[in-house]
Amino acid sequence: MLPEIICLGIMFLSVTTVGTVANFFLFTSYLLNIIAGHKISCLTLIFTQLTLVNSITLISKGVPQTLQGLGWRNFLDDVGCKVVFYLRKVSEGLSISLTCLLCTFQAITINLGNSRWAELKVRFTQHITPAFLFCWILNLLIEIPIPVSARGPKSRSNNVTHAFDNVFCTSEYIMGVYLIITTFRNVFCLGLMVSASGYMVLLLHKHHQHVQKIRSTKHSQRRHPEIRATQTILLLMSTFVSFYALTSIFTLFLSYFDRKSFWMLPTAIFLSLCYPTISPFLLIPRCCRPTYNFLAK
Repeated sequence: MLPEIICLGIMFLSVTTVGTVANFFLFTSYLLNIIAGHKISCLTLIFTQLTLVNSITLISKGVPQTLQGLGWRNFLDDVGCKVVFYLRKVSEGLSISLTCLLCTFQAITINLGNSRWAELKVRFTQHITPAFLFCWILNLLIEIPIPVSARGPKSRSNNVTHAFDNVFCTSEYIMGVYLIITTFRNVFCLGLMVSASGYMVLLLHKHHQHVQKIRSTKHSQRRHPEIRATQTILLLMSTFVSFYALTSIFTLFLSYFDRKSFWMLPTAIFLSLCYPTISPFLLIPRCCRPTYNFLAK
């Protein structure tokens, strides 16, 4: 029987490889459409960035855990730990920010029957590029304390206070202001996602009742691609929230109750890799379907 640490290495290698390949395939498909000059929607731009962020998350989390599981020790120095931890935290922040932006945009898009919402969609579309830049710059700035505090295992001092061991890197301190800002960002984005998703579910329910009454009309056929797009986005959001909640529960349990458990930290990290691994498989069937045009509207 293989040692537990080797099993963990194989497990992280598998999920990292599968997720990275799937995200690379999806990112390449979107990129080829952009290069080919096809009309690109805001959804396509958001999905393109999400696949890139997913790949960064998988590489920055999965590769170090794989190497550690396969027997490599102290393979990251101070600089390596700073880069890896910074990319990891930035990708986590961008993942929740872009998913929030995705849900908000689709909640506005799906309700085109109202002239005010249609006007809001036009304004939102016009400012989508500044919104992307704001998300990237904000998260890049917020996570600056991470590379400042990250240290490699070889440089760990004996009198470090408030240090937490992450197998191959440590952090000497985490500023309270940083924790407050990141917590506010996560709570705000999650709250907005849940609100937008609840609104979309309500609209889908009303649309279903309307279709049941009129059976088939030109209006319902026109809205059908947007309905399918909304269902896909709701599935993405629910997957994100589910794994985010599970990861948070395991992390809190590890921090306050069971610091010595061998499986707790790898389980929390593995759960955090599930969303970037699963999400491209939720999008690939829709992206590759010839009649599914919501990505190129």
